[in-house]
Amino acid sequence: MQQNVHMTIRVGVIGAGNIGTSHARNLASLVSGSTVTTLYDFDGVRAAEVAAELGAVAVPTYAELIASDDVDAVLIASPDPFHAEQALACLAAGKPALCEKPLSPDEADAKAVVDAEVALGRRLIMMGFMRRFDPGYLELKGLIGPAGIGDPLIVRNCHRNEVAPYGLDSALSITNAAIHEIDINRWLVGEEYAWVEVLTGRSGPLTPSGQHDPLFILMQTTGGVIVEVEMFVQSQLGYEVTCHVTGGLGVAEMGDGSYVTTAKALHRGHDLPPQWLSRFQDAYRNQLQGWITHLDTGSPMAGASTWDGYVGSIVANRAVESLRSGARVAIELPERPALYAP
Repeated sequence: MQQNVHMTIRVGVIGAGNIGTSHARNLASLVSGSTVTTLYDFDGVRAAEVAAELGAVAVPTYAELIASDDVDAVLIASPDPFHAEQALACLAAGKPALCEKPLSPDEADAKAVVDAEVALGRRLIMMGFMRRFDPGYLELKGLIGPAGIGDPLIVRNCHRNEVAPYGLDSALSITNAAIHEIDINRWLVGEEYAWVEVLTGRSGPLTPSGQHDPLFILMQTTGGVIVEVEMFVQSQLGYEVTCHVTGGLGVAEMGDGSYVTTAKALHRGHDLPPQWLSRFQDAYRNQLQGWITHLDTGSPMAGASTWDGYVGSIVANRAVESLRSGARVAIELPERPALYAP
């Protein structure tokens, strides 16, 4: 009887910050079928420390990591502006990559990655929109439709951080943080956006002069679904993500993922995590496992595509345009290449 032969995927990790280190540890110890062989970070000392912990090697450039014969696939967890150039290098080398969001804050750079992958003729890049693997969002999506709450009419989202992890910049709040809502609501509803409008008002006490926090992002899909996002990156409250869907037959609410509300002695509530890694730890591991299983078995890529990353960059840039102009901005997408057909 013939048995399936599974290989160990040797991963090179670009970026040894919070998210890169978390991914590397998961791939080395918790994800089946993977190991970490090579790391690169701008901070060579940090890369060497993480590499030593995992039994990997640190290299002086990301190009050396991508070219290494000991690297089958690449995880890109560098700062946002470097994602596109590193994704392009992976495509040029013919190596699959999991690229953290966003594909690029720059729309033209994101398009260059799409064009390169289309020219290659095969999908090698999976985008790190991990909420698509989160149990809470998966349950929410399963409730949309005739057997559940009916067709979606309004989606309300809340995305709060305790403090801004990279310093408060209103445009960055959209391109780095709210881009999660941009992607996950496209996925939940199954429709593209027709327009976006960003509203600003009174800011919280930690907001620097010239910036706005919180932001209220209002979008409408081509099918008429209203999508609202409260983005508050200096809330001082903790990390909190919620999603409430009003459908034609009922409502469904993801209060805060797997965190349980308790009641005791006239108190009802729950603790909030200080950052996103603990809230979405299951989603991150599920995403990594899905990626590795895809690479090992050739199963369909379950996560977001390069096209999804490009659409996210387009919508985020239109939102930044609305933030700066104060006006509603139309969203026009180019034709989806056949490589990314649903």
